[in-house]
Amino acid sequence: MDSDGLFLGLDLSTQQLKSIVIDSLGHILLETSIVFDSQFPKYQTTNGRHVNGSTVAAPVMMWVEAIDLVMSRLHDAGLASRIRAISGAAQQHGSVYWSQQGIEAIGKLDIQQSLHEQLAGAFAVLDSPVWEDSSTTEQCQKLETWAGGSAELARISGSAAFERFTAAQIMKIKDQSSDIWNHIARISLVSSLVASILSGTLAPIDASDASGTNLHDIEAGQWSKTLCNAVDLGLLEMLGKVTMADQVVGTLAPYFAAKYGMSQCPVVSFTGDNPSAYAGFESMLTDADQLASVVSLGTSDTMLSPLTIYPYSSDDLAKDSEHIDGHVLQHPTVSNRYIAMLCYKNGSLAREWVRDNCLGANTSGSWTEFNQAATTGPLAPAAYGFYYLSREILPKGAIGIHRFEQTASTGDIVCPSGTQYKRVQEFSATSDPRAILESQVMSMRLDYLRKSTKPLTAAIVTGGASVNPVLRQVVADVLGVPVFAVGLHDGTLAMPAYGAAVRALRYLEPGGVLEGNFVLEQVGWPDFDMFGVYSEAMADFEFLREQVTHQFVVVGC
Repeated sequence: MDSDGLFLGLDLSTQQLKSIVIDSLGHILLETSIVFDSQFPKYQTTNGRHVNGSTVAAPVMMWVEAIDLVMSRLHDAGLASRIRAISGAAQQHGSVYWSQQGIEAIGKLDIQQSLHEQLAGAFAVLDSPVWEDSSTTEQCQKLETWAGGSAELARISGSAAFERFTAAQIMKIKDQSSDIWNHIARISLVSSLVASILSGTLAPIDASDASGTNLHDIEAGQWSKTLCNAVDLGLLEMLGKVTMADQVVGTLAPYFAAKYGMSQCPVVSFTGDNPSAYAGFESMLTDADQLASVVSLGTSDTMLSPLTIYPYSSDDLAKDSEHIDGHVLQHPTVSNRYIAMLCYKNGSLAREWVRDNCLGANTSGSWTEFNQAATTGPLAPAAYGFYYLSREILPKGAIGIHRFEQTASTGDIVCPSGTQYKRVQEFSATSDPRAILESQVMSMRLDYLRKSTKPLTAAIVTGGASVNPVLRQVVADVLGVPVFAVGLHDGTLAMPAYGAAVRALRYLEPGGVLEGNFVLEQVGWPDFDMFGVYSEAMADFEFLREQVTHQFVVVGC
């Protein structure tokens, strides 16, 4: 073991390029962040991108400059010469379009010139479409038709067609810009762009990140010839090979080694930010076999959960065709495992709305009052609330505020269990806080169980709302698992970058023990009596959510 060796993890997200340096025990020695808007004002970005209606893109040359700058800061910190391996992550779905000139340029970079000067003509598309783009509905419809329907596309690629996914973005460029299309030599994802520049050669796309393209055959572990050829007969060659995120894609290019005093160390494949974060959290668990879910509680909520069996296999397609919402990704480092990625648009903003509007007239709308009202024990199955201020991603299209109370008389809805519910305009002042927390976490449980029959063994909460003790306890009780949280830096550890640094470390020292496990601490213990109550309530909850999604209109607070 090289006790002096360090490992670099990068994360090129929407708004910034983050870096983390760890030692061989997983301790963090350095964190840096390059915020695009303030560091590179000449690109005139807002939160790291250009927005024109439903079209959202980011200047690829801004990313190029940030890569040069992050390595410069590593050198200035006196750590560059000690880096033994590098890996990274990036925002998912975004695509980068190389010209032939660019492919040739990255292999012969000169330290006498800056990176962005030498790559000025490297890209056929200067503004790369990113994950917030929603301008490709027409292309999504075409793609599902070519695949034989949304269920068949999900079976192949892990997802029905989504506007932000790479396939639709590629199709839009071909449909609308034939001159540009004819100048595209290769296509990278944002993750493989960074790996390509660092290694001085076109890096393959990681299989987990490829799962966010609508082009990758997840079960086969390769690009779908059917889907790629439907887009363009040359697309397979443009995309190149697929690899796993723990594989080396090259060594650090001479440009960076000479300019910043670094060794030509291994560059381990870059992946998407969500898979990288998930793998990073996995590395902190003491039991490698734990089926742990990562629950990000922020403006939107995201649940990343392990799958040991691909849920959309051909034999199960008929069973699963009604529940193809959400995404299934290839696990970044284990070829026979997968990740269910479940995204919920109405996260913290919906919780804040309840705090501000549903606590009663004589309250100040504080989180303390919200938590006091939410600490009531299970509201289900006596009542349920659904809070969709914005049109929801999962369940797809749900909108509005909907409240139901159990009734012994004739109700608006009779569930298959025989329980009757009436629709109400308002709960009591103390019910909405509990109702929204239960509803949000019960949705996660429901949607996970539509992808897997294996019970979870732990949940790791992260994001701004993960500091709320009542919400953490609801997660523990509804899922029936212990809850852990990041205990370092007040929960703000940049997990995609940390996960990347761990992958770099694992490449050279696969059997090492990470003392970095200290960053997780248990913050929630399940009450199994409450878990039993929620388990019995799930069937009614599922039925009511289906009614809300497909039948009812908006009701205000």
